[in-house]
Amino acid sequence: MKEIHLWNFIRHHLSQNHPVILLAVVHHDKGSPGKEGFKMAVTKSGESVGSIGGGVMEYNILKNCTKLFKENFPVNTIETLFHNRKSTSTRSGLICAGSQTNFTLRLNKKDISVVDKILNSLRHNQQGKIIFSSKGISFSNAGSNKTQFVFDFKDESNWRYEQSTGTENILYVIGGGHVGLAVSKIMSLLDFYVIVYDSRDNLQTMNENIYADKKIISPYEKLGKIIKENSFVVIVTTGFESDKEALEQVITKKTKYIGLMGTKVKIKKIFNEAVKDGVKKELLKKVRAPIGIDINSDTPEEIAVSIAAEIIKIKNSNSS
Repeated sequence: MKEIHLWNFIRHHLSQNHPVILLAVVHHDKGSPGKEGFKMAVTKSGESVGSIGGGVMEYNILKNCTKLFKENFPVNTIETLFHNRKSTSTRSGLICAGSQTNFTLRLNKKDISVVDKILNSLRHNQQGKIIFSSKGISFSNAGSNKTQFVFDFKDESNWRYEQSTGTENILYVIGGGHVGLAVSKIMSLLDFYVIVYDSRDNLQTMNENIYADKKIISPYEKLGKIIKENSFVVIVTTGFESDKEALEQVITKKTKYIGLMGTKVKIKKIFNEAVKDGVKKELLKKVRAPIGIDINSDTPEEIAVSIAAEIIKIKNSNSS
């Protein structure tokens, strides 16, 4: 997950006793390039991870971070920037539209314990809440909110932002081969919690897969027991039988997406066999097969791009 990468970056520098400035978008209006949950971490040396919207706004914010490090004072501010040249309020320098409210906080070594709690929740996809306020940063294990982001603002000294964890999009990559590895890599950059499932022991591409949040080695006949509702499923196993077994295990689950890799001939044969095994034809209509957006993809990396594009399209259409 992209979010894990940012907090790992923060954790690393804090452990070296290097302060980090964390910037986060806690609220936005339509048209803003920065959205709730966008974050950026900046070190004293100018190294940074993440983004809160880009462009001249971010360039100016990075310059301001250099100034804040030189001043060496505690930093805990909240500011709304308007993306409009004509605005009489604080302007961001962008001219797109809307506005965004940014939180800026200087983190020090004493904040490692909170960062560790956040990382543990993200790594295990456990429910909790990352909390920003005028008091700083904290983490709560007390469940999650109905919506991922909650912002309550009364004034600059009395506000609270909560980001729920454990509600991230879960992607099951069924098949840990070359395509599974490529899909894991690209989807980890898109803030999906990636679980890779394969039946083979000591598979090289599974060992090489540093992008998955979780890896499971187990027979495909047990796959159905681990699939969570409203998840995304990508079936890219090694052949006909394993594809068919994986599909039959997940087809009755309430998922947002099921994609099956293969030629049209192979897919037709899998569907026919599945029906013979008792799968209802109506259920097969929800399977995206051949998987991915048609871009004449050939290599594992190109196939992964086509799969990622199709999943993002479905994810965003469901959330709009």
